[in-house]
Amino acid sequence: MKRFQDFYIPLVAATLFLCTGSALGQAPPPRLFFTDLTSAPNSGGESVGSTAGAYITLYGNFLGSSQGSSSVAWSGAPNCNTSTATGIRVVGATGAYGGWGSPHRWYQKIIIQIGTGCTAGSGNLTVTVGGVQSNPLPFTVRATGTVRCVQAGTSGTDTGTYPNCYRSSAVVTCKNAMAAGDICYLLDGVSPPNVEDNYNAVVLLQATGSAAAPRAILAAPGATATINAGSRFAIRTTGASYWIIGGLTLISDNEAVELSPSNNNMTFVANDMSCPGGSGQAACWHSDTTAATKFYGNYVHHVSTALASIDKYYHAVYFTTNSNGADVGWNEVAPNPNGAAGSACRAIQFYSTGGSDQYDLHVHDNFIHHTCCDGINFATVNPDAGVVEAYNNVVWHVGTGPDPSNGSSNYSCVLTGASATRTTPVELYNNTFYDCGSRGGNDSGAIAPSTSTRMRNNIVYQVSGEHYKNPNAGGQLSGSNNAWFGLTESVPAGLTAGLTANPQFINTSTPDFHLTNPGSSMINAGATINGLLTDVDGATRPQGANYDVGAYEAHTGSPSGPAAPTLISVVPIP
Repeated sequence: MKRFQDFYIPLVAATLFLCTGSALGQAPPPRLFFTDLTSAPNSGGESVGSTAGAYITLYGNFLGSSQGSSSVAWSGAPNCNTSTATGIRVVGATGAYGGWGSPHRWYQKIIIQIGTGCTAGSGNLTVTVGGVQSNPLPFTVRATGTVRCVQAGTSGTDTGTYPNCYRSSAVVTCKNAMAAGDICYLLDGVSPPNVEDNYNAVVLLQATGSAAAPRAILAAPGATATINAGSRFAIRTTGASYWIIGGLTLISDNEAVELSPSNNNMTFVANDMSCPGGSGQAACWHSDTTAATKFYGNYVHHVSTALASIDKYYHAVYFTTNSNGADVGWNEVAPNPNGAAGSACRAIQFYSTGGSDQYDLHVHDNFIHHTCCDGINFATVNPDAGVVEAYNNVVWHVGTGPDPSNGSSNYSCVLTGASATRTTPVELYNNTFYDCGSRGGNDSGAIAPSTSTRMRNNIVYQVSGEHYKNPNAGGQLSGSNNAWFGLTESVPAGLTAGLTANPQFINTSTPDFHLTNPGSSMINAGATINGLLTDVDGATRPQGANYDVGAYEAHTGSPSGPAAPTLISVVPIP
């Protein structure tokens, strides 16, 4: 996996983490994390002036709160820029689409539309803010592929393309008409009827795209498009590969998404998923025997909260049997944000039921909180076959218990395990862990290693009654430059250069786990991590002489995007 700083890159239940102002070092340059589409046609879309290609959403940070002189460019053609009528158009610089740099989770987004001035070919998308250019994201402009659309309502013609979109929320009709490289945009208010497409799914994906021409179902700019599936699957796959699902609201009391075996190269971007009645050996988002899955910018919440108790076997996000090659980044996963009696067990789980241990797993830049069992569960992994890592994650208030009604569990920020002895360790670095394992007992704590695990630059801040390391877990830790604070326990064995000072978070009640700057002893106290160039906000690492410890790097100046922690309320699930 190439880390995100070169290529790709959660509404918090009670709080939205946003960037803070005071800091050390230089002000961060604009940073791009990921896009919903990595290739798209330059014509056939909604016609606005002379620009009528596909919409692309860029997600990143430090993009500014208004466009001003800032711009988006694509390097594949010299005439593809915002000064050309048929080049790149920034969508919704004002108005309904939210504007330049509008919030998404704790970071920002920009929506653009490409036109025929962006001639077919490969290049990179960049954003320039205040004369400073961002990192590039690869993007291919295609002259092929049909842009389709679905809108709410029943009147008018419905050819399925702009301006005559399919009517009556005909999502399945649009999906069935698609060929490789096509895009189906769902306009505001679209909500297909809860009718089985096939295999007990409201939408069943069966066809395949390709690496050069994936199929995509996306919410249109500014749109709320909802699949409320009841006891059905909202989206299910069989025989499908190379699909992109983005910006949708998916609600189910079964599974919001079910990926069947060998349905590979699937991408899920910026979806809102909830499964209040979910139960059984499954998850709100669930994959079985898949490869090369990208899971970016999604919000998974209110999972099993309509039940009377905790279900040990149902989880928020679950990669099961032989699911390898997973890149899970910039998501918020909060199974039980309101503290309901019913809940899913784990937030993100890797467990190979009856299969081989999993590998090539990358869990990074996520907010994970309010879950009864583990935050990240690397239960059956094999780093000898490919990297298994978690970095830049903020994990808090997990492992709260109580025990599930159908068996015991584990209650940690991170659990690591394997079915056999592994030489290569699981890598945990530059994460911030707070208040993990309040359920108490020998199965609770911040870290639960039962396979070789190397920890570097992590902050572990526990509160009274908790443990740094689960007492029942094995002693297979190594690493250095981790911070341990809040307990009278000794630092777990096998670790060196440990810090025991208060990390001085901005606020543990709000919460805001940025480092107080100046003042935090975590600043410049980390080991160098080769290849890790940014923090969870997208700020450049390192800012000072050395890396900071934890998920955040202290920096100078107020970010030009979201500017301060903001208290928000939880929206009830329909």
